[in-house]
Amino acid sequence: MKEIKVLGVNVYDYEGSGEPLIFVHSFPLNSAMWDRQVGHFREKYRVITYDLRGMGKSTDKDNVFTMEKLVNDFFHIINHLKLEHVHACGLSMGGYVLLRSAVKDPSRFLSLTVVNTRSEKDSDDVLLKRSNAVIKIKSGGRDPYIEKIINNLTTGKDPELTEEIRNIIRYNTDEGICGCLLALSTRTSTLDGITALEIPLLLLSSENDAITPPENTSLIFNRIIETKSAGSFVAMYEIAGSGHLCNMENPKEFNSALEWFLNSIEIEAPKG
Repeated sequence: MKEIKVLGVNVYDYEGSGEPLIFVHSFPLNSAMWDRQVGHFREKYRVITYDLRGMGKSTDKDNVFTMEKLVNDFFHIINHLKLEHVHACGLSMGGYVLLRSAVKDPSRFLSLTVVNTRSEKDSDDVLLKRSNAVIKIKSGGRDPYIEKIINNLTTGKDPELTEEIRNIIRYNTDEGICGCLLALSTRTSTLDGITALEIPLLLLSSENDAITPPENTSLIFNRIIETKSAGSFVAMYEIAGSGHLCNMENPKEFNSALEWFLNSIEIEAPKG
């Protein structure tokens, strides 16, 4: 595994000769949340993870950035690694980054998988909650804010998993968390833009997700199906018995669903 910096963003390249598969993590975690996927997929794919700007080892003195900056980081990373096309998978905030990236330049994607995310922009109530969260953290209220979030990230059935998630979040600085909250507040809607995409798309949701319930995924799926041609490859799947971080809470089913999707693309791909 190679660990490199791309314009201040810490990238983990697990190398290999397969097609590139890049994972983009959720808020307020970092790339460590994908460890269960790295081990599963690295034998067949060139797996790449990275810490979103401000999180993990991607710390910066300037933690004021927009969602578009995070999108540009994604393109800088694949350009730096000289990757013409990639499979990409993002959960929640990672899904926001990838949806906007795919709308901005779909030619760079072999496939797109988004997990427990939404494509419509935030409501005023959500924007106010993000603003209040920044104020709370800056006023020394990080711990109660983080604990409230942790309670919504899984079903809470596995105390060891909860502690693992808590430790991942602890690694992130107050400034980085606030920077990402501000970036989330600058997110635009991609609901109309994604209907024009012709890349293979997998929409994953979690049965017990309290943050992004499955109906958000259904909204994206239904909007796409209304406008897609018959030949477009779009799939939707719900992970059973899991909360928001289904890749950590139910990695076996998550990995199987993603593997099925990627294998299906290979089967459907035109023969040269």
